[in-house]
Order: sequence, then C-alpha cells, then structure tokens
Amino acid sequence: MKLLDFLDDPALNLLRRQMGADYLGDFQLFDPQKQLTYAEREALELGQLHTSASHTRALKDKTLALKNSRVWLQADDRIHLAHCDEVQHLRNQGQNIHCGTHSWSRQAELCLDCLALLNYQGLDARRARRPEFYQPIVEEFSLAEFQRYYPFYPLI
Repeated sequence: MKLLDFLDDPALNLLRRQMGADYLGDFQLFDPQKQLTYAEREALELGQLHTSASHTRALKDKTLALKNSRVWLQADDRIHLAHCDEVQHLRNQGQNIHCGTHSWSRQAELCLDCLALLNYQGLDARRARRPEFYQPIVEEFSLAEFQRYYPFYPLI
C-alpha cells in the first residue's frame, strides 16, 4: 500500500489555500500533566494558584517549579523561592500552598534560607543570621531582577 504525498495533492493544497493557511503547520503535543494550562498560568500571574506543595519540584539550581514554570510559593506568611528545609517539609507533608510568578503581598516575609541557598547577592547561611547583611538585600529585593537570573516561564 502506498500513502499519498499530501504535499503534492492538488485538492488538499487548494483547500489549504482557501483556508488561508500559507504555511504548513506542525503539531506540538500539549501535556497538561507537564505543562501549565492557560488557566493555571493566569492564576500564577495573579499569585492565586492554590495547590499541594507536593506538586512542586526542586530544579537543579534549587529553585522551585510547578510543571514547566519556576514559581514562588507562599506558606503561612513566608515566600519561598528555593527548596529550603521548610519547603522540603511542606512538600513531604503535602500541605496546601499558593504560588505565583509575579508579585506577592508585601505583608509576606521573604525566606532568608531560600536566598542563602541560592547565594543570592552573596547571601549565605552565615550572613543570613546578621541583620546588617540580610536587611538591605530583603528591602531592595526585586522579583524582576531575580527573574533576570532565574527566568520563570517557560523552563528551558
């Protein structure tokens, strides 16, 4: 049995032109188990995606990801950017958290252990215990600047 060469079929090419499809397309598989849906991306942008911490994962650079996007997560009043001990505990317990990719409530406190784990702006575990070192970093923290080093979406 010989298959038709669909690129040379005059009837299909006519139909393609009538549809306004100038170029041949390509198929890309979308897997909602591994890729964010549009609704999830919208919720992440608003910082309102509620999920179990066990659905997140730690990337090689120790940042946090949900499916194919880096995220921050909030548990209680702490914002986490990395897989610190507290996040590991949250994931093991499967606790409910909410996460996002854009700004968060300024009432929430940025986790110093996460910043130290990432060695963000030279902050390490020793310096994270001294207010004169960590306060300027926390006060001047910019998520946009952080995302320059750790792009959130899409993960490559």
